[in-house]
Amino acid sequence: MQDIWRSKQFNWDDPLPEEIKDLWRNLFEDIEKLKGMKFPSLKPSITSGPSQLHVFADASINAYGAVAHLLWPTPDVSEVRLISATARVAPLRQSTILHLELMAALMASRLAKTIYEEFKEKPESVELWSDSKVVLHWLRSDSSLMKTFVGVRVTEIQSTWNEEHWRYVPIDLNPADDLSRGLPTEELNGQWMKGPTFLRIPREEWPAEKLDTPMANDPR
Repeated sequence: MQDIWRSKQFNWDDPLPEEIKDLWRNLFEDIEKLKGMKFPSLKPSITSGPSQLHVFADASINAYGAVAHLLWPTPDVSEVRLISATARVAPLRQSTILHLELMAALMASRLAKTIYEEFKEKPESVELWSDSKVVLHWLRSDSSLMKTFVGVRVTEIQSTWNEEHWRYVPIDLNPADDLSRGLPTEELNGQWMKGPTFLRIPREEWPAEKLDTPMANDPR
């Protein structure tokens, strides 16, 4: 729909070009395939401890959003369950990828807060993940020194989760990357539904990266 609006060459009753028609046809064909999709319950039948909440954020030039998973310890191996996701298309007015990554982080913060408050059985811990080192640096900085757009959003995030809750995840291990760029139905049963594989290994082996970028302020 945004591509149609950007073109500014179609009236209401004009036929669309074949390439746009093909996109719509493919979309509806993919939606039909969802009828056969099955998702596991939010909690395994046998667990050996409280859950952990992991919320991942990501953005592209087309969309931004967040996806949440619960990590459950079990007697054999930890299990990860998809519990919620939310997304927005990027605004028609051009925005920088850093601003969109920050909006994704804000969405992740709000999603994590909602899940934590609504669950009667509270997760033992909450981890929020982003593959943007600049955004993570902002979240560890003084928001009063930033320009308005960045500062207001960083302030809201910091008022909800302190910096210890935020972690870096490489883009190829970030399930929210599927959200921001799109994913065929037949691939939903991978990292999107089951979470990244590193969640099933010891915490000390999780991704980590020194966040030494000097960009603490809005670059615009």
